Amino acid sequence: MSLSPLVPTYFVLVLGMTFFAAHKIKMLAIYLRRSPTKPAPASPNTHPAAPLVCVQCPVYNEPLVIDALLDSITALRWPAGRLEIQLLDDSTDDTPGRITAWLAQHPERAALVRHVRREKRSGYKAGALAHGMTLTRAEFFPIFDADFRPAPDFLEILMPHFDAPEVGVVQARWDFANRNASLLTRFQALFLDAHFIVEQAARHAAGLFFNFNGTAGIWRRTALEDGGGWTADTVTEDLDLSYRAQLRGWRFVYRGDYAVLSELPENMAAFKSQQHRWTKGGIQVMRKQLVTILRSEVPARIKREATWHLLVGFIHPLLITFAALLVPYFLFAPALSGWLGIAQPVALTFTLWTTVGLYVAGRQLQGGAWREAIVVVVAAPLILSFGLAMSVTNTIAVIEGLCLRGGEFVRTPKGGARAVVGSIFSRLRNRALFFGVTIIEIALGLVLLAGAVHFAQLDRESIAVLLGIKALGFLGLAAASLNDLRPRTA
Repeated sequence: MSLSPLVPTYFVLVLGMTFFAAHKIKMLAIYLRRSPTKPAPASPNTHPAAPLVCVQCPVYNEPLVIDALLDSITALRWPAGRLEIQLLDDSTDDTPGRITAWLAQHPERAALVRHVRREKRSGYKAGALAHGMTLTRAEFFPIFDADFRPAPDFLEILMPHFDAPEVGVVQARWDFANRNASLLTRFQALFLDAHFIVEQAARHAAGLFFNFNGTAGIWRRTALEDGGGWTADTVTEDLDLSYRAQLRGWRFVYRGDYAVLSELPENMAAFKSQQHRWTKGGIQVMRKQLVTILRSEVPARIKREATWHLLVGFIHPLLITFAALLVPYFLFAPALSGWLGIAQPVALTFTLWTTVGLYVAGRQLQGGAWREAIVVVVAAPLILSFGLAMSVTNTIAVIEGLCLRGGEFVRTPKGGARAVVGSIFSRLRNRALFFGVTIIEIALGLVLLAGAVHFAQLDRESIAVLLGIKALGFLGLAAASLNDLRPRTA
């Protein structure tokens, strides 16, 4: 009897996911093998002539966090007369008024700050950063988004790396002040710790390309200009410029041992918006840069890693197709035997637990308690179901990234629990897309739930539990998204 078309299709999907999972293992192996060091350069305060540094803070409608940002950046230690601060403020709400009030209340710190307003928000964040560069002769540009809180020693610790003339960027690790605020922030922290603690450190330790993360890092002006400067033809201008500069020979330094506190989105709509932008921008950079990277003279191992890095967004269409075919597969595909019957479950198990292993490593390598690792392992099915459901949003982003150039830079609302007061619906830029994604999540969740009920009635408990957990991920994500639209009172 010939195999159902579902069998090879399902196997190809699982195989594709396995390739992406194998890359996670590679990153973890590189990290453990290379054992990233913790450099301790001398303090720049001993240098006879400290370079002129201009801290740039691109701001757009950030009234809930702007005061704390000003408190932090004006406390940075650097020799007198060698530090400037630019608030690149494109806001259309009351943020400019709050900035003006803060500066009036802190006249001794206000002398460092230049409040820059543009008539038009052209180029979004990239445009603001490029405009700010024209207003100063500074040699170095630390960049902080509005929700980041650098410690006073940030410049003292990171700037000495630029004593090496080939260093173009120094990037600090992100940490999250509100990682334990909710289940959503705990999930986000797990995902991002794996990136910042394992992947970025591994790439740096192995001499591979890695990206400036848009904030909590410092650019050398000559590297920035040599790489072509800030451009707005992708919505991840940081990733784009990172590859352009490294292709020109500039070396990036990652300080995984030095963290800057920031804030995670505390509502689902904001989280989805952030993930959509990151995924869409990554695909746009892939379209723009991948051929150039492959034709360049950099070593083959750098080309391979850059290819994996820029293609990672394609895991989301694989995941969504996999989820959509689960119920039909279990209903109509014949029972498998031989090598195919063994290969599929082995590959799927490897894929799932490799992902969980990377999340656990991200916490444990940074000194997390073992009870946290146990919780992650126990909650693994729910965590993976949540990630699977997020792939609806990210699949739309992949399609947009393949088809569209540039796009509006939609900021992620910050401000902790205060940011969710009122209706987020009024701030959504594309309401039809938001509802369309949510409807797809509900539809997939209901199909999976119906499959779970069906197989439970047939006493096929393992399949019923598998489908039920995945249904919970889709329906829970949709419910949380719709809940964000309810008006709230302070």
